[in-house]
Amino acid sequence: MPSSGPQGFMLDMDGTLVDSEPLWQESERHLMAPYGVPWGREEELFTHGRSMQFVTNYMADLVQQSGAPRPDPDSFRSGFEEYMLANVGERGVVQPGVPELLTSIRQTGLPTALVSSSPRPLMEAVLDKIGRDWVGVTVSANDVTEFKPEPEPYLQAARELGVDPAWCVVVEDSPTGLASATAAGAYVVGLELAVTFDPAPRRRLIRTLQGVTATTLMEWFEPPAKA
Repeated sequence: MPSSGPQGFMLDMDGTLVDSEPLWQESERHLMAPYGVPWGREEELFTHGRSMQFVTNYMADLVQQSGAPRPDPDSFRSGFEEYMLANVGERGVVQPGVPELLTSIRQTGLPTALVSSSPRPLMEAVLDKIGRDWVGVTVSANDVTEFKPEPEPYLQAARELGVDPAWCVVVEDSPTGLASATAAGAYVVGLELAVTFDPAPRRRLIRTLQGVTATTLMEWFEPPAKA
């Protein structure tokens, strides 16, 4: 039986480690502008944390609803990747407290995964920015067939880590990510930056990662009830 502490960490990327959400929103407005379709706060919140497949299909649907022919969602996909890869390296801002958190996670020696709804090329660009020495497993949108809010991304990461997801701490900032991690059975730390979350068992809600270390996450962790 595991000890009472967590056996691994799994972290979201966009919004959690890097403040890339403004760039995503900027790219969405940029891609919709030629169609004359507005993209505002409602659309941003609806797509927050969703997979590229979900977002690009939603964008194509909005264009069609405006009376124009439905564009190929893949045209949006390639536009996203081009725009984000051109900007995330220089303009993506590492969230406060993240460098210290990642260093402390590495020092624990516990298996750790990065789990993102972003495509693999963008994940690699972010890892180039924040470093790779803290992470052992990476799961991108290219590596799964079902996306957040389904549990598959976190279940896949836990399998690759060799750890029961119920004994992992997940850090997430979106409703879809929180739902995914919760469905996978993990203990979830919800980072309330763009949205707020409802309290729930095995969930802690915070407003910043400043001052949060691996030790903090380990102290917050609650073992699953069946333990």
